[in-house]
Amino acid sequence: MGRRIPKEIKDNVLDEWLYGIPTNMIPTCNGIGYGSVYRIIESSKSKIPDLDVFRAVAVKMYKDGLSLSDVASGIRIKNFLLQMGSSEIEMERLLTDIDIHSFKTNQTFSNFIKEIHEIHRFASGHGISIHQVDVYVEGKKKELQTLQIELDKLKSLILEKKIEYHGLG
Repeated sequence: MGRRIPKEIKDNVLDEWLYGIPTNMIPTCNGIGYGSVYRIIESSKSKIPDLDVFRAVAVKMYKDGLSLSDVASGIRIKNFLLQMGSSEIEMERLLTDIDIHSFKTNQTFSNFIKEIHEIHRFASGHGISIHQVDVYVEGKKKELQTLQIELDKLKSLILEKKIEYHGLG
């Protein structure tokens, strides 16, 4: 029977395996035999269900340059979409549509989003829904036209009164 392998080496073997280091390289890195590496991994698999799946995810994350915070962010966004009654597919479609629109209008994605935020702030500031902004603006344009007509009438009246005043004087 072989020597007892210290916990630190066992942990290191498992970490290396989870990071995707090939099992034939792990013995050399830790100064133990291949059989010991195999037993450590198999023992861990018996204690942790789906350890192979965790390794596959860890390897994929590593290859794609992702961290746990990236994965946590993805989970947070997924949960947020579920709360809103939406899905990743719907959000991907929306983002694709925005990207295409931004390209066609020679606008950056970021500027498009900023404009959406500005419209939302405008609507909120006027106590209306974002869906009512166009109707609100059209109403204000008509109101402005009416006021402009009234202003023109008043200017005309003032001019008439000036002429009358200067003509009587």
